[in-house]
Amino acid sequence: MKIKLIRTGGFIPITKMAEVEVNFTDKELVRLIEVIKPDPSAQRIKDGNYYQLNVGTSSTPVDLEKVPEEYNELFSKLKNSMKIVK
Repeated sequence: MKIKLIRTGGFIPITKMAEVEVNFTDKELVRLIEVIKPDPSAQRIKDGNYYQLNVGTSSTPVDLEKVPEEYNELFSKLKNSMKIVK
C-alpha cells in the first residue's frame, strides 16, 4: 500500500508531499494512526507546519513528535523527500 505525507502551512505557505510504498498489516496501520494523531485540544500555532497522512482515501492529521521509534526512519525518509505540490 502507498502512504503519503503532506505538509501544509508555514510562514510561506507551501504544500509539500512525499509518497512511499509500505507493507503494513491493517492492524499495524490502525495502531500507527491512533498513536500519531495530534491532541485535539492542542492549539494551532500561527505559521506552523501541519502534517497529514493519506492512506488510500482516508486522511489523518499527524503529530510527528508522536511517531514511534520503529517508524522514525520511515517518517524521516518521507519528510526529507518531500516535493512542492502545485
